[in-house]
Amino acid sequence: MGRQNTHFMFNIVSTMENPPKEEQITKPLLSSVDPVRLLLGVVIISILLGAITGFIMAGKDASSKSPGLISGAPKTAQQDSRTFRDFAEGMIRKKPEPADPSEYVEGTHLLEREGAVSVALTSSVVDLSQYEGKKVKVFGETQKAIKEGWLMDVGKVEELK
Repeated sequence: MGRQNTHFMFNIVSTMENPPKEEQITKPLLSSVDPVRLLLGVVIISILLGAITGFIMAGKDASSKSPGLISGAPKTAQQDSRTFRDFAEGMIRKKPEPADPSEYVEGTHLLEREGAVSVALTSSVVDLSQYEGKKVKVFGETQKAIKEGWLMDVGKVEELK
């Protein structure tokens, strides 16, 4: 029995010095063994996530798109009634040239209104000279005026009869 005790003691001591190798349950995430495999996996995952994101974004409703892309949006500035909220009616006349050419002038035309202040008109969208001498309804944006009582940037003109 004495011999068995020594053998048992030897096993305990050797086990403490050299513990038995256990199987690894987990493996390292990045392995230097196969970098091509890792790169291929990243590319495939990126393509799949991009396709899913594109599918989700394409399925959103039209109300979240920008106003210029909606099918009912105006195609020209003259069709836009939301941007040009201000309006006035009257007769368009060419604004007289000032006596001093260096004098500051607001607007290129005047909208003469019955019983009200005239409106100085300017426009980069509409050729106001086509409406000179005609009774019209102009739509536009009121601008800050320095000299005139009312300055309007015209975006739409309706001819009145």
